[in-house]
Amino acid sequence: MQRQSIRMYAEAIAFDVVKVYLSKGYYNGISPKFYIKDTLTTEQKLLHGDMGEEENGFNTYLLHASVILGRSYVISDAYGLTCYVDFSPIALTKEFDELFYYDGDDLGAHYTPGVTTFKVWSPLSTEVTLKVFRNGTTLFFPMKREDKGVYSAKVFKDLDNWQYLYEIKMNEDSVESCDPYAYASTANMASSVVIDLNKVKPKKYSLKPVEHYTDAIIYEVGVRDFSMDGYGGLRHKGKFLAFSETGNKTVMGYSTGVDYLEKLGVTHVQLMPINDFATVDEDHPYDLYNWGYDPAQYNVTEGSYVTLPNDGYRRIRECQEMIDNLHRHRMRVIIDVVYNHMHDVNKNTLEKTCPYYFFRRDENGNLSNGSWCGNDLNSKGRMCRKYILDTLKRWQVLYGADGFRMDLMGIVDIETVNMILAQGKKIDPSFMLYGEGWNMGTAIPENERTTIENNHQTPGVGFFNDHFRDTLRGNNQIETKGYVSGDTYKTNEAIICMADYQKFYSIEQNLNYIECHDNATMYDKINVSNVEENDLCKERRCLMGVGMTIFAQGIPFLHAGQEFFDTKQGNNNSYNAGDMVNQLDWGRRDRYIEVTEDVALFIKLRKNNKCFRMFDYDDMRAHLEINNLNHRMIEYHLWQDEGEYRDFRIYFNPSYDKIDVEIDDDYKVLYCMENERIVNHHMTVTGVSMVICAR
Repeated sequence: MQRQSIRMYAEAIAFDVVKVYLSKGYYNGISPKFYIKDTLTTEQKLLHGDMGEEENGFNTYLLHASVILGRSYVISDAYGLTCYVDFSPIALTKEFDELFYYDGDDLGAHYTPGVTTFKVWSPLSTEVTLKVFRNGTTLFFPMKREDKGVYSAKVFKDLDNWQYLYEIKMNEDSVESCDPYAYASTANMASSVVIDLNKVKPKKYSLKPVEHYTDAIIYEVGVRDFSMDGYGGLRHKGKFLAFSETGNKTVMGYSTGVDYLEKLGVTHVQLMPINDFATVDEDHPYDLYNWGYDPAQYNVTEGSYVTLPNDGYRRIRECQEMIDNLHRHRMRVIIDVVYNHMHDVNKNTLEKTCPYYFFRRDENGNLSNGSWCGNDLNSKGRMCRKYILDTLKRWQVLYGADGFRMDLMGIVDIETVNMILAQGKKIDPSFMLYGEGWNMGTAIPENERTTIENNHQTPGVGFFNDHFRDTLRGNNQIETKGYVSGDTYKTNEAIICMADYQKFYSIEQNLNYIECHDNATMYDKINVSNVEENDLCKERRCLMGVGMTIFAQGIPFLHAGQEFFDTKQGNNNSYNAGDMVNQLDWGRRDRYIEVTEDVALFIKLRKNNKCFRMFDYDDMRAHLEINNLNHRMIEYHLWQDEGEYRDFRIYFNPSYDKIDVEIDDDYKVLYCMENERIVNHHMTVTGVSMVICAR
């Protein structure tokens, strides 16, 4: 309908106020009377109120009316013009949030062989019908409106693996919607699927407890990227099941897949989004590529990662098998979750079941857009918060997730994030929660946002440390250098990064990284910022950056392929750039086999020596010292009472200068880049080199 053709519309902005808009092109926007009629009755009531301000060519009227959600009402003016009352704006009120909060744990479809119960929270709707179908048979069941805006229906029939939709009516408009609480769906969110949970019971594995976040070594990878390169020998290309394979090898006979990750020694694998996202056609998954930061369904796995995306059970089981195999290989699994925005406000189940409610709006009623994706999730809404908690609980309980990385966590409010942490820890004491604490311009006060600046309000939550990243590698301007790439003016800042006592409430909140899926890889950045250097020099800088990340105090975070200088061919925003750019290049694993072994050594040293994994600031002060040598090189000195060694001295020299150091002869050189040796209490550290000494 053309907006200019509308003469009157009405909105319930409170439970006792209806706001009527009357076009100034229609009787000059003036009506001396307005009436309201409940469509269930023939009674028509005269409304009283006041004329408001003109808005965009409409005169407005604020009229007193007592309305009941779930019913349809028609407004009439003095000349017989009518329109329905739109209840969507009432969802923005605090009173709505309190009155319609539902604390039950039974939303969705709950199956038994004899009866399946369906419940959906849709308080603004005037009618909801359940549609179930399979093999050409379609059945319809009217749903009964119950307390708190919940609609329910019981179907006394074995509906295992049947598809279903909700037909939601609001006044004269109706829309079909999948179930926000569905366990599975068919391809491209065409319908939800009824699941017998007894057929998808999760497995349990006994893993070593994570006592402190600093015990973790996190490795980020995308499901599709992990297996698309044929050189890696993985059979299920781009699928969850690639992670369930074992015995995979490169052409030269070196391990790939999960076997490789286990050998590398990482403790946690962080998977980029694996819930259903919108921009890959699940029936033709290789036609388009996307990282998946465009959520469509939070409870359902991504169909393009499944061998048969229309099979609801496979969507669950194949994801479970992936996580099971990572657990069998003694690695925990972190899932990247995107609760800051959704792909399309109008086409998702949340907006369809309760318009206006699940997406944050500013004081003028406009959608908040701190995410720069057109919308922000309304995490402060009680039912939105409950939905986030319920969906995350399912990923832990049904799939075995060991933690979550929260994309653009600064958009989510602090109270919600702390509740996620408490729930996760209650289920699993080794649970981890961390995310991007950037201060985005979302429509809640800054002191309520889960940002790095507010980290003292979320003491159990980790944050990506962009100061560490920008200091060591340079900021996201690809030509800008950092300490590792040779800007030794940043030496003192780099020292702070290695043991930062001030940025976080707890060192366990400090997630150190120089590369992730966003922006250019370290190798690509060095190739631009240090274009004048030879390949060996640039590769040493990349490896030095990995070493500083692994040995710094805090939580080390690695991006897949960083350990063998993976490249995205210079692309610094490859979210939809395709497989040739994003896939993990297993050929480089062969080409840089010695480098991957070096990184495995770094990881082993960190795991075997608690001085690299301290979690208490006082303990850090008592057991480490960092020195600036010649305003260029860092001497990182640590000592401990137990562990593989008692004393470490690690030297990071990104300058071209050879730098002499005095060091006792009883130190052993565990690693060096240029055959450095200790002779007569003396060692010369070559330019662009890293040396690890221990005794």
